[in-house]
Amino acid sequence: MKYRPEIDGLRAVAILPVVLYHAGVSWFPGGFVGVDVFFVISGYLITSIILGERAAGSFTLAGFYGRRIRRIFPALFVMMGVSYPIAWALLDPSAMAEFSGSIAASTVFFANVYFLEVSGYFATAAEFKPLLHNWSLSVEEQFYLIFPMAVLLTWRAGAKWQVRIFMAVALISLALAQWQIERGNGARAFFLLYARLWELMVGVLLAYWLATPQGEALRESGRWRHGALLGLALILGAVFSYDTETAFPGLAALLPCLGAALVIACATGQSLSGRLLGWRPVVFVGLVSYSLYLWHVPALVFTRIGTGRDDLWLMLAACALAFALACLSWRYVERPFRRMHTLPPLRLFGTAAVCMAVLGGLGLLGQETDGFRAHYLAHRLDSVTRANYERFSPTATRSRVADDGCRFRAESLDDAFAARLKDCAAQHGPGIFILGDSHGENVYSALRRTDRFPFLVGLTRGGCRPYQHKAKCSYEAAIPFLEAHHDAIATVVFHVSGSHYILDHRNEGDSDAAFEPGTEARIAEENIALTSAYLARLPSDLDVLWLGPFAEARVDLNNPGNYSPERLRFNPVSLAHFEALEERLQTEAEGQSAYRYLSLLDALDFDHDTLVQGDCLTFWDVDHFSPCGEQIFGPTIADLVLSNAPLTQ
Repeated sequence: MKYRPEIDGLRAVAILPVVLYHAGVSWFPGGFVGVDVFFVISGYLITSIILGERAAGSFTLAGFYGRRIRRIFPALFVMMGVSYPIAWALLDPSAMAEFSGSIAASTVFFANVYFLEVSGYFATAAEFKPLLHNWSLSVEEQFYLIFPMAVLLTWRAGAKWQVRIFMAVALISLALAQWQIERGNGARAFFLLYARLWELMVGVLLAYWLATPQGEALRESGRWRHGALLGLALILGAVFSYDTETAFPGLAALLPCLGAALVIACATGQSLSGRLLGWRPVVFVGLVSYSLYLWHVPALVFTRIGTGRDDLWLMLAACALAFALACLSWRYVERPFRRMHTLPPLRLFGTAAVCMAVLGGLGLLGQETDGFRAHYLAHRLDSVTRANYERFSPTATRSRVADDGCRFRAESLDDAFAARLKDCAAQHGPGIFILGDSHGENVYSALRRTDRFPFLVGLTRGGCRPYQHKAKCSYEAAIPFLEAHHDAIATVVFHVSGSHYILDHRNEGDSDAAFEPGTEARIAEENIALTSAYLARLPSDLDVLWLGPFAEARVDLNNPGNYSPERLRFNPVSLAHFEALEERLQTEAEGQSAYRYLSLLDALDFDHDTLVQGDCLTFWDVDHFSPCGEQIFGPTIADLVLSNAPLTQ
């Protein structure tokens, strides 16, 4: 296959937005689409190589997989091998156990499935997962495993039928991706091969077309040379206009994928786009792009964890370190191994298997020992911290209160829920209806533990906010439901997490970065206004209380090191931010007739110096009450609701 420097230039266009997006540079809110560009490039290059070798009669599966091993394994395994001791030194046991799991999954190229189960790409916690980026390598390797065999199995049918089959596969994959997104399963569409396959197939189909005499002649003629500029514009348009709220990767991913296809198809050495992409510094970034992709996430994550900071200049310094490591990896790892063409297949595959076994074994060891927890507790904690951890951590876990008679909760509305509501209203008269997210469930459980509400209903689901549409959430369905059953409800108590109204430097809510020392409170004005507007849409004959957010501890209780007395207290930045939020929420509620606002921040009046009351650690994670915390704070919340709700029960 003839070398095309403009494709390495396209790799540079793909990798830089990804790196800067992960570094938190706000100018690149859609930088994650660079991965989609890489998928198209991979599909094109792999198919071009297979078609060329197949036409020459030199293609073998052993040769193909041998090249993939030399290309992918060495740099990847070196990165993971270096990351392991750093993680052991920096991570707490819970994080180390998860990291170890990602090591084990990455060695067998199932990291995408693993991270689907433990995280989301756009979740705040993703900023602290050193190997999260391995998900895309797993998608590619899964593709590499099946695609050559698919080509061989369909080879006798001819190129035209192959194109038809692969086009059908691409359309089905795109339809499945969009279907999952519309069903609220965006994470599955993001991480899994079946929903990403169409992006690789864009490159596959492009390779088939360029392999025809007509396609090659048209590309070489330069008649479509301006198409490459259009392709770059499409890619950059996605980089600058998409963000974490974009429904992705479904139809939205067409923009960067078609852009990449246009660049590959139309860029030539004589065109303006070809000269730009073929400029030596740009080509060099493309050459090291694989190693840069491997190293930039660990560099960023370990810098965040090691320094406890996430400011932009520090992240850019981490990116510079990653680039230096990438250059070393390309020079001393990638290039030497890629040139080992004469290495016997048995030795190559055997060495790869041994490396996979060693790294996978280390990953499994970290998982089996729960992140080397026993060693951590015995050797890395002082006696007071260790005693606090042993005393409180077993109780600092979440538990749900079981339904009991006319005190029940659900995550969605159905006929059984409505029938139970009606029967309980006939028995007790109108009751209290809690509406909200996981914090709404916290309030429901706290009231439920007081036994002062014989008729208490909760419609709550974690991750649901009224200003953010999700198919799994019931806010829209609640409006006609409350209208139809208003006689059964005395008061609607609305309560959601406050941290979602507090933004970090990326304008993302519920982010640990928003509560780091030195950060200023950035309030999500639009989301507050949208929440207020939603409450105004509830039936006018209902009594509606917006129970304001409580201050969140914002202390990582999965980390045994945070059980020292000086850390087992409210994050002072969180307290300051919630006070600023409370002032803004009260201002929003002034003059409202659709609902009344009650301050839970003022009512609870936490002891800011400790999260411990007696034998109770009052939170179980950074932002939720523990069961004993619900027991302690429940009476205060009950007094507040009872004194402000026109109950008839």
